[in-house]
Amino acid sequence: MAPVRTGLDERLEQLQSQLVDDLDEVRRIYALSIASLVKLDVGNVDEVIKARDQARKISWERTGDILLVLSLNQPMMGDLRMISTILRGADTVERANRHARDISMISQYLVDEVGIGRIPETLSDLIQKMADSLDRVIHVIAESVNDGTETDIEDLTGRWDDISQIWESCQEVISSTPGKDIGSKAGRLNLFKAISRIERTGYNFIRFASYWHHALKNEWISIGKQ
Repeated sequence: MAPVRTGLDERLEQLQSQLVDDLDEVRRIYALSIASLVKLDVGNVDEVIKARDQARKISWERTGDILLVLSLNQPMMGDLRMISTILRGADTVERANRHARDISMISQYLVDEVGIGRIPETLSDLIQKMADSLDRVIHVIAESVNDGTETDIEDLTGRWDDISQIWESCQEVISSTPGKDIGSKAGRLNLFKAISRIERTGYNFIRFASYWHHALKNEWISIGKQ
């Protein structure tokens, strides 16, 4: 007896469309969190925190949608790869929203508790460059999910290498900057935490890109240095 796939393609397309919407939204929220850090402008912190709570609820809804697809159909192996990848994507987006929240809360802490008015320009420029590369990674992935096509592996590899190298440069700047310019030990530790959140978000999306390739081609690849 043939597997029941009635309407499965349409449901998978709907799940992909939802993931694209979630990717676009996390790009917007992450940009707000980065702005709060590089400028120490905490005006949008509450919006980022609320977005993280909303993202958690949406992640639960997406998981329910995926389970519904499984219960209504008998997906074949290729379908299962795509379904598990979309589930991975929902988790990756939720983690990115969590990291964005952490970055914004660090910005709030630096302003309210540490009392610094700005971070060194060299560091803020590096953080912005790292964030720009991350945004490009998410954009490339969103386009691929929207079109149902492979990602630009060369572009993603270059962006991930940039993120990794800039992350190391940020650590050097934070370590060598005088305490009075960076909020002493508390400021230094929190800035280390913030840049590590950005790096981890990039890593998670690069891993998702590998899963996406596997869903389409049934082969595993390694993108950049992981």
